[in-house]
Amino acid sequence: MLAETDANARLQPAKPASYRLPPVVQPVWRWRDLLLGSANASLEALRAELCRRYGMRHCLLLDRARSGLYLLCKSFALDREWIITTLMHRPSCVLLQNQCAGVVFAEVDEHMTIDPASVERLANASTCAILATHTYGKAADVAALRAIADARGLFLVENAVHMASGCQVGGRAIGSWGDATVLSFNVDKPLGAILGGALLTNRDDVWQAVCKYDLGTANAEEMRERVRTTYVAYRLKPMILRLPAGRAHRDANDGVAEIEKFDAGTYKTYTARRIHPLQAKVALACLRREEELLQRRRSNAQLLIDRLRDLEWLQLPESSAAQPHTYTYFPLVLRQGSRFELGAHLAARGIETKWRLPPLHLQAGFQHARRDNLERSVQLWAQHLLLPAGCATSTEQIEFLAASVRQR
Repeated sequence: MLAETDANARLQPAKPASYRLPPVVQPVWRWRDLLLGSANASLEALRAELCRRYGMRHCLLLDRARSGLYLLCKSFALDREWIITTLMHRPSCVLLQNQCAGVVFAEVDEHMTIDPASVERLANASTCAILATHTYGKAADVAALRAIADARGLFLVENAVHMASGCQVGGRAIGSWGDATVLSFNVDKPLGAILGGALLTNRDDVWQAVCKYDLGTANAEEMRERVRTTYVAYRLKPMILRLPAGRAHRDANDGVAEIEKFDAGTYKTYTARRIHPLQAKVALACLRREEELLQRRRSNAQLLIDRLRDLEWLQLPESSAAQPHTYTYFPLVLRQGSRFELGAHLAARGIETKWRLPPLHLQAGFQHARRDNLERSVQLWAQHLLLPAGCATSTEQIEFLAASVRQR
């Protein structure tokens, strides 16, 4: 169990009684995305469009991103140690730990992405792969990681579940630097759809291996459940929390305990499935709007950065040519003060905040994994807070958000 000195460090901030801004997670799928167009025709169109945008030749559509990781372990024999970061989605890492020789935790850089210098320190004869996560939409240092992978004969996987398409480093698309890339179309990802994912690669040997694997049939029941739950949990949340039955859900909750409920013994066996055609149709519709959505996120992020830049107690996200940011999430890092107290202050003004990705090496089932010194990872996690600066937030709301942060 994760232990923290600050009693509030485990707690998600309370939710607002009345929302003046959209929630942090802002789904972009629409009901008409389910109704318009041919679902079966969307499968091939989605494959082609993803390959074009991410600069890859091959695309295998799957039920979720972690199925791509599973296929790389099982069908391409990446079954030795994977170097990852401790700031990652627990279910995917449980799958890796249970399907390969184990995970090794590298330190992160100041942007919460994997630190190439830490990868160099950890890589040895037992290592087979580097998993480079573009955390919150911030690109990892793909050029440095590609150089390490080539020099050491390692397989580089880009975990691009938070990364919008169309971004480049050195004239090369993010998503094409890896030997393979995994994507998610879940509601909390850049496309904001109803689950589904993909495995992309330019390598013919990888493509031939994963195509030979017998995928399970698409899970129609899960697809229908995702439509219902994402609509209720995100689009209807501001209204539901105002009702008597929803008031109990406003309180701060232990976010670490919630994620640790996903048992470390899960995924000893696993079924990688095909994407459901309706999921592909919704993902394609959202993908066709992605350039507009990305521009909104970047505009909102830049405005918020401009309004908060002079606050010395904040570290703001940034974008650069070597590591561009698509701002799927907007993380603040507090140099002073408590994120819980800031979250409570903003909730009182009708603004939802949250944090994600509690350090895996401090969670049940991962404490004994090989690792670097992860002091920065723990510090950045314990001091970061995500703000609702997504594509559904208006310019006026960004101004109100900035003013509210300044009034801390």
